[in-house]
Amino acid sequence: MSASLKPTAPAERAGQQPTIAYDGVVKRFGSLTVLNGVSAEVYKGEVVCLIGPSGSGKSTLLRCTNGLETVDGGRVLFDGGVVPSDQELIRRVRQRMGMVFQNFELFPHMTALDNITVGPTTILGEKAASARERGLALLDKVGLRQKADAFPSALSGGQQQRVAIARALAMNPEVMLFDEPTSALDPETIGEVLNVMKRLADEGMTMLVVTHEMTFARRVADRVLVFDHGRIVEAGPPEQIFENPQQERTRDFLGHLGWNG
Repeated sequence: MSASLKPTAPAERAGQQPTIAYDGVVKRFGSLTVLNGVSAEVYKGEVVCLIGPSGSGKSTLLRCTNGLETVDGGRVLFDGGVVPSDQELIRRVRQRMGMVFQNFELFPHMTALDNITVGPTTILGEKAASARERGLALLDKVGLRQKADAFPSALSGGQQQRVAIARALAMNPEVMLFDEPTSALDPETIGEVLNVMKRLADEGMTMLVVTHEMTFARRVADRVLVFDHGRIVEAGPPEQIFENPQQERTRDFLGHLGWNG
């Protein structure tokens, strides 16, 4: 991403309200504390990547963001308001956040186009014709217009994930949440998905991305949050995290991955 496209750094956003804020978030599953006092902010137009070992709390934080998991302590705020636990209210919040899962979660009995249009027509009340037109435009955006009538079983993993991204975009979200979107893909299809995500970032979409793709995080993120044992152990611009990490835990994690910049 060129420097001209990168949003202003948070330190330069005095007076601006964050789009998402985590205030001392705690999440437990039984006796296991998965998030242990996480605080962070995400501003409009930012791409924030969450990295760290498996099981360190990254995906759980993402699921707390849109209320798929409730918090046991602290607060998650979206657009200045606390993310509610009431099911009716949380549905309204989720309509404003698109989420892309590891395993696509497409409806197997629906075509690619129908997967994209079902949300706008049933939840937003959009007319079928306009939903179809927009759905085709979104398939074109992710390079899959020719697959509009294909069922998920006829698509590669990378193609299914691109349909899933188009489906999320069809709801006109203000924020996109990506939960390890390439972890279930073959190496040759990972690039297809990452290229779509980079284009969204270049267009100014606010994105929170849990990823093990360090090259993507280095290239696209405005900030990187490093997780370990339910805490953020380091946060900063990718240049700092990948070239001059301040914390030994960050250095150990990147070294284990063979990262050399």
